[in-house]
Amino acid sequence: MSNKDDTGREYGAYYGRTRLMSLTELTECMYRVITRSADSVTVPTGTEFALWHNGEQNIVVKVMNLTDEFLFIAPGLYTCEAEELHNSVEDFFEKFNWTHPGDGLDRRFFCTVHLLSEAQQRAHDHQPGLFFSAAKS
Repeated sequence: MSNKDDTGREYGAYYGRTRLMSLTELTECMYRVITRSADSVTVPTGTEFALWHNGEQNIVVKVMNLTDEFLFIAPGLYTCEAEELHNSVEDFFEKFNWTHPGDGLDRRFFCTVHLLSEAQQRAHDHQPGLFFSAAKS
């Protein structure tokens, strides 16, 4: 987070450019930006994303097309590269957010990042893209 205002909120680097967007519009914008940068150094080539916005403040990011070899050094234990990817994706979304250090619920949105294993991808036939349910914003 970079900027602070008199309410104590801290604003991410991209908040100013997106502050007038609804969360639905913002989710669409973030999806476009992250899919364009999916071949960057911190995101392996071929990585795909699904963003789910529930119509409230919650956005779920599913990161797909990752191998178990990339993800795990042992069952349930991420590799350093997978940890770096998770943190990098989380940090990317926080650039569009605001937070309040004194109030964990005072946020523009809550973002959850899931790195999907090969089994998770097969079991649920996850598809990349944008998904919305009961969007109110």
